[in-house]
Amino acid sequence: MARTSTAKRRVSQEDRAQFRDELIAIARQIYQTEGAAAVTIRRVTATAGVTPMAFYWYFDCKDALLTVLWDELVQESADLCHAVAEAAPPREAALAYFSAFIDFWLSRRARFRAIFLNDASPSDFQGMRRALFGMPGALRHFSRYDQLLAQALGASDSQDPRIEQLRTLSMYRAFGFLHCAVGIYDYDADDTARFRALVIDEMGRCLAHWQAN
Repeated sequence: MARTSTAKRRVSQEDRAQFRDELIAIARQIYQTEGAAAVTIRRVTATAGVTPMAFYWYFDCKDALLTVLWDELVQESADLCHAVAEAAPPREAALAYFSAFIDFWLSRRARFRAIFLNDASPSDFQGMRRALFGMPGALRHFSRYDQLLAQALGASDSQDPRIEQLRTLSMYRAFGFLHCAVGIYDYDADDTARFRALVIDEMGRCLAHWQAN
C-alpha cells in the first residue's frame, strides 16, 4: 500500500517575516484606536485567522509585541529629531535635537503617558521600558545624539567620556520635564511653553559651558 505523504509545506523566512508584520499591523490598529488593554493575543490571532498558539512563534508574550509598537514610535521620534538637527547650524544641532525630542512627546502626550507613565497590571511596564532602551529606536537616538555632541564638543574620540555624561544629563532633563509637564502637573499650553523655554535655555547654557572647556 502506498504511503500518503504527510509532509507540510516549509514556511520560508520571508513568509514568517511577512506574517510577523501582519500581527504587528493588527496590534498597531487596535492599540491606536482602543489602547494597550484591548491588544490581546486571542484578538490579534483571531483577526489574523490563526490559533493563539501561532503567536508564540513570533513573540514571547503580549508585552513583547507592545514593546515593538512602542519602538516604532521611538524610531519615528529619532528620525524627526535627526531631520531637525540636520537643518540647524552645526554648533546648534545638538540643542536642536534635544528640543525636537521634547516637542515630539509634548505633541503626543497620551502616547508618552502610555509608555513612560503607565504601570497598570498585568503588563510589566518597567521591564518593557528597560527592554525598549535596548531596541533600534533608542539605539538610533543614542548614536545620532552622540555624534552631535561629539561635533559640538569638538571631540576627536567617540569614546570621550563627556559625550556619555552629556547624553545622560540630557535624558534626565528631558524626561524630568516631560514627567512634570505631561504627567504630574499636566501643564496647560502657556505653562508648558514657559517651562519648555527654561529647560531648553538651561540645556543650551550647559552645552555652551562644555564647549568652552
